[in-house]
Amino acid sequence: MTKDIRHSFRFSADAQGVARALIEPEQIGQWWTTEVVAVGDLLVLGWSGHGFEVSIRPSVSSDARRVVWKCVRSNMQHTDAWVGSEIIFELTPEGGATRVEFAHTGYKDSPCYEVCVEGWAFFVGVSLKKFLETGQGLPYPVVEDTSKLSKA
Repeated sequence: MTKDIRHSFRFSADAQGVARALIEPEQIGQWWTTEVVAVGDLLVLGWSGHGFEVSIRPSVSSDARRVVWKCVRSNMQHTDAWVGSEIIFELTPEGGATRVEFAHTGYKDSPCYEVCVEGWAFFVGVSLKKFLETGQGLPYPVVEDTSKLSKA
């Protein structure tokens, strides 16, 4: 059985800037995890303090309005719940801002589901937003445990 994780966010940034922050390893390292490297067509992301590693294959539509990360390998939260899932960012311009409809689809039912719901809310809704709007995000390991943070 699979579940989806869904969130909706609004950022004071244009859609192309948001898309770059979701595709470019240097930018992902500013808001999600500093441990990110490109290996061929994959991005390999790490959380070495926890022993987690995720490999995603990112793609972006020609109009920069849809970014998809296909997860090809993961031990996030010590499960394979992410393997085969897609992390989708639908970007809709709203004046000088961008609405982001986030979905982590095909997520295998596992004990780490709630932790990941919370983690995505923080890293996309708080850290990515802060990075896009101020130039300074809160990536791992700067923020190691999102369960102790407010979703401000």
